[in-house]
Amino acid sequence: MSCYLRHMKEVLGAADLHPEDKKERKEVDLAIREVVGMKPEDRCNVVWKEVKVWLQDEDKKNQLTAELKAA
Repeated sequence: MSCYLRHMKEVLGAADLHPEDKKERKEVDLAIREVVGMKPEDRCNVVWKEVKVWLQDEDKKNQLTAELKAA
């Protein structure tokens, strides 16, 4: 779970999300998966691969940040 969250400090900070415990990290992980179109049961490395695509595209990165902020 959430093997990639440590790489997303910029996006999480911009979305004003600061998960501190396992439960909060899981909630953020599930929200990210929903935004990028992944399923909760998808393997972390598969999700991270898709998230990296989103982070490299400025429009998608902004959309991810905005949707996480609204969640």
